[in-house]
Amino acid sequence: MFGAVVTLLLTVLVGWGLAKTKTPFLHAYQYVNMPVAFSGPTAFQSFAVDIVLRVDHLTVAALVAVELCMIGVLGWNQVMGRSEPGPARFHALVSLLLFACVGALVSWDLAELIAFWGLAGAVTYLLLAQRWGSDEAAIRARVALALPFVTDLSLLCGVAWLYSRYGVQNLTSLVPILHTNPGWTVRSLVVASILLFIGVGGRLALWPLHSWLTQTSVTAPPAALALAQAVWSVVAIVVLYRVMPILVASNSQTVRACLYACGVTAIGAPLLALVGNEPRRIVTLLGIGASAVGAAIVIFGFQVPYSTFAVAGVACVLAIAPARAAAVLAASAIAAAMRTDNLAEIGEAWARMRVSAMALLLAGLVLALSSSSALAFAFSTRSRTGLVLAEGLLLISIGALRVFMGVAFGPLRRRRAFEPDRVGEAPPASRSWPYLLVAGGALLWVVMLVPRLGLDFLDGNKHPAPSFAAYALWVAVILIGFAAVAIAYVRNKDGALKASAVAAAWLDRLGAAGSRGFARFIVAPVTEIAIRIGDRWIPAGDAAVGSALEATGRFAVMGARLPVLPIFVALAVVLTLVVGLAAPGVFK
Repeated sequence: MFGAVVTLLLTVLVGWGLAKTKTPFLHAYQYVNMPVAFSGPTAFQSFAVDIVLRVDHLTVAALVAVELCMIGVLGWNQVMGRSEPGPARFHALVSLLLFACVGALVSWDLAELIAFWGLAGAVTYLLLAQRWGSDEAAIRARVALALPFVTDLSLLCGVAWLYSRYGVQNLTSLVPILHTNPGWTVRSLVVASILLFIGVGGRLALWPLHSWLTQTSVTAPPAALALAQAVWSVVAIVVLYRVMPILVASNSQTVRACLYACGVTAIGAPLLALVGNEPRRIVTLLGIGASAVGAAIVIFGFQVPYSTFAVAGVACVLAIAPARAAAVLAASAIAAAMRTDNLAEIGEAWARMRVSAMALLLAGLVLALSSSSALAFAFSTRSRTGLVLAEGLLLISIGALRVFMGVAFGPLRRRRAFEPDRVGEAPPASRSWPYLLVAGGALLWVVMLVPRLGLDFLDGNKHPAPSFAAYALWVAVILIGFAAVAIAYVRNKDGALKASAVAAAWLDRLGAAGSRGFARFIVAPVTEIAIRIGDRWIPAGDAAVGSALEATGRFAVMGARLPVLPIFVALAVVLTLVVGLAAPGVFK
């Protein structure tokens, strides 16, 4: 906690120093510089990795969001996570995650970025697998290791691909030569752009790369889950904003495909939140959908010529990051008090746990309002992309009120070894931390509404304020979603929850059928082919290798009996003659 608070104070101090200037703080330290060639292009004659520290207004805002999430989650976990195993290990990992996130946000060299990005990824897995003594937690944490590792490897391959084509890794030097470097091709830029986007999209948990968060939403410690969602959304959206010039330099089809991926997630994630009754899983999917809306605004802003509203997508994600953490913490407190992760068995939180229920409601409002405000900056007229994101915003508002109505109202029934009368509010020392996070997200949202103070500060450009009609249009979408949920749950809450449970069971059966089909038609044939190849070819290959080794052994025995010095001199003479005769000009 002390380290996070000191880091926040230092960030505020740096932001104060940069407040009246548009010039970022930039300093580079030479880390690795090895000569690898003496001819060819100058960029490829040496391999260099620099530590480039670049801090601008956007970096300061991202650091404030990350550190605010760290402080709020640590304060809540000090009380609610006191029974979690390994507290010393947990806090050490949190400190290491903060260090890695700060390094990734201030990195301007792609190799430096990869180093901090990989460190943060490893620490995130260790945090999500903190309950390593539980079999279910360990099994579910595997996807948090495997899936992000593949996407992080894609980001590494994208950086390596760019270096192999341009010989530089500093973004300041790389972006201006994307179309002027000798040998550049559109195909190479497309490959690099796709690899970079997959790497960033994996940490944004875009569909179908979202399972590393949803699979661990129940088994991971609540504090670790809240940090993973909030921190990675900020780091990933900032990196996406910085590498967007590379994506735009490829071609319009690649940018459009990335936009489609974000649009699918903006609709698909909150739509999946309507299926199933696990509150923490629902909150996780809603946060993923809201982050996808912000990412779509960033990509669409770079796609439209002469537009400056791309930074509104970044501001949207910065505002929803603390709200995502607050929603996870509030939902976890309610689920822990009522000893269940099923909305059908939760109820009366408004009467028994009003503080936590109100925090959950306010966090959902910040999610919806931040997304709607960013959309108001980006879409003042009707468009296909705006219609898709409007559907996503509608589903986010439905899911946000749905989880609140599910936990706050309705009967809390007795179960075996559970007495509803014993349910009470969370400990007093933990109640204020979700509100601190909600207040931080709300403050970032309010600042975003003031162009001269918010978006103008982030990128240094002038942003026209949206009209009142634009704000009213997107707020109306939220109100429609709230009204639909209120009507459904007031009329028949049990029926609505049962429909969600039936849909979840149907989706599970569909997934199981898909897994069986994959195992039957893909895994089994490949395994059979491998077995047959092993039975036929491997013994023959082993026999050939054995014969070669036997012959090599005989030659070695013969060589050991020969005099070493005469043979060495003879080989040196022959090599000298060959090199001399092959030298240029001998036969001319």
